[in-house]
Amino acid sequence: MDASTRRVIRTAFQITLAVASILLVATPAVLSAAEAALTPEQAAVVAAAGATIVGVASLVARVMQSPIVAELIDRFAPWLSADEPADREIEG
Repeated sequence: MDASTRRVIRTAFQITLAVASILLVATPAVLSAAEAALTPEQAAVVAAAGATIVGVASLVARVMQSPIVAELIDRFAPWLSADEPADREIEG
């Protein structure tokens, strides 16, 4: 698996988290239009869940940029590594 494929997989994971948050926020609007509106408390919980998912996705994106995480990925999840296995030197 080449580096561009690995980047695509990592990006897809981050996008999936972001889309999940959008769906959580959009669902009450859809339900409201269908007259199956949520109570204000339920809508607040759904909005908070969406905000939490966005926060977690942002945190994951920032952490994935860390050199320590890159080393951990190289060692324990080489299929997600940005480098080709032949190009890497892992001590261990």
